[in-house]
Amino acid sequence: MAGPEVGDVRAPCSAVVLPAGSLDPVSLDTVPRRPRLLPEAQRVLVKVHLDLAKAVATSAQRLHGGGNAADQLAAEVLVRRGLYEYADEVLPHQPSSNAPLARRTRWAVTAAAIKYWGAGDVEAAYRVLGDVGSPVAEAHRAGLLLLDGSTRAALAAGENVLRDRHAPGEAIRPAVATVVVAASLAGRFDQALAAADRPGASRSRSAEIGYAHCFALLMAGRVRHAHRMAGDGYREAMAAGNIAVAGGWLALRGQVAKARGELAAAIADLETASRLLDGGSSGLLLAPCLAELAVARAMSGDQAGAEQTRQLADRAPGSRLFVPWLTLSQAWTTAAGGDTTLAARQARSAADIAMASGQYAVEALARYDVSRLGNPNAVRHRLAELADVVQGPVVPAMAGAAAALARSDSAALDVATAKFTELGMHLFAAETATAAAALRHTATRPGGLARPDAATPLLRLTAPLAELTRRERDVALLAAGGFTSPAIGHRLGLSARTVDNYLGRAYQKLGVTSRRELAPLVAVDRPQPPIHAEGNHHR
Repeated sequence: MAGPEVGDVRAPCSAVVLPAGSLDPVSLDTVPRRPRLLPEAQRVLVKVHLDLAKAVATSAQRLHGGGNAADQLAAEVLVRRGLYEYADEVLPHQPSSNAPLARRTRWAVTAAAIKYWGAGDVEAAYRVLGDVGSPVAEAHRAGLLLLDGSTRAALAAGENVLRDRHAPGEAIRPAVATVVVAASLAGRFDQALAAADRPGASRSRSAEIGYAHCFALLMAGRVRHAHRMAGDGYREAMAAGNIAVAGGWLALRGQVAKARGELAAAIADLETASRLLDGGSSGLLLAPCLAELAVARAMSGDQAGAEQTRQLADRAPGSRLFVPWLTLSQAWTTAAGGDTTLAARQARSAADIAMASGQYAVEALARYDVSRLGNPNAVRHRLAELADVVQGPVVPAMAGAAAALARSDSAALDVATAKFTELGMHLFAAETATAAAALRHTATRPGGLARPDAATPLLRLTAPLAELTRRERDVALLAAGGFTSPAIGHRLGLSARTVDNYLGRAYQKLGVTSRRELAPLVAVDRPQPPIHAEGNHHR
């Protein structure tokens, strides 16, 4: 999925800010002079060129003697950089009720961002925006509702703004972004794409709307379209020299690559994007970008890298909106360490959180992850229900695959493979094809769908492993990898004696008597990255 900009007072849903130091130093001798100084500063701020905006705003403060207009602009720049304490110090006093509505609105949007992100006072932020009552303020209130995890309320508030025929463009743009993201999370893709395509919501005029549109396409299963849009957006931003906007598109391109099963490309894009979104400024996309990067690394078998990235995601500025994504990153990191039983429980927790906040499309993805991690029986019925709630072909395909895995039905898995392939979701297709081959006790792997850089539990499934329980499978894979029983127990939270009991049952089912005999039965024709284990390897 894709994520937002923590201090952006103009586009609270999904804008990106420019990392500190990513532009060449700007000489104040080159910035426009009076009387266009303040309008020029605001223009470059809207374009997300923060270093240039800072230079122009500083010059404006100097030339205008620190007047309200210059202080307001300086506060906006500081908010964009996530420096809320300093923004609070320079923000002018609240305009009087007799001041122009535009001025009162602009102040309220900035003050609300400071209260929401800087002080963590959600209610105070809502009050500041509510007191103004303008369409622009209401649009930003909708964005804050979304970030706070109130998907349904955010969608309703955003739609109210879009129904206002007199709402200015400054209200329409953030409202569109909020509606597109909220509707996508809820699985209402018709509503999301209609909002993205409404007049005035052109991607060329608003990067955040473009991000939201691309995210909606991806969630709706239109992977190829999302792939083209993310690639085009990145190239256009780079050609224009807008590194900040390019970072947002790169994060989306990485997310699409992950859905396509191109994990090496996903890791490269998401890692670069996370660097662009980090630094002196903080981007709303940073936390989910890091979460997606952790998942991609975990799915490639890099447990140590996934854990390190997940910890960075936990420390990144974020919001309640992203809790399901962060929880899923924990689940996949756990799975990369060998404990798919615990990982499935964590993925189920992510799904429950998403369901509680009305993110039904995210819930469906998390439920299917539970199935991919080895417990399809726990989610098959809920996925069947979600197939009637979430629009589009993705959730019905996932529901069919989960039911097939639960029944060990290879023919139904072939159907799921065909559906995932048609959608361009090649990692899912490779997993169901591998599972079908294992159930048929076929030695031939699905070559045309092979994902050589992926090492998910289903891709590691072999015919012998299909005969084992989830816990027996976890133990057998680690034992085949050379881990001693104490090391396996440490990793799985079991005693060494319990590990030996599981291993004995696995030996009996597979007709082997040692780790040496076990290894060839569970090996897959895929290079495995090193596992950084606690304890010693068995010699």
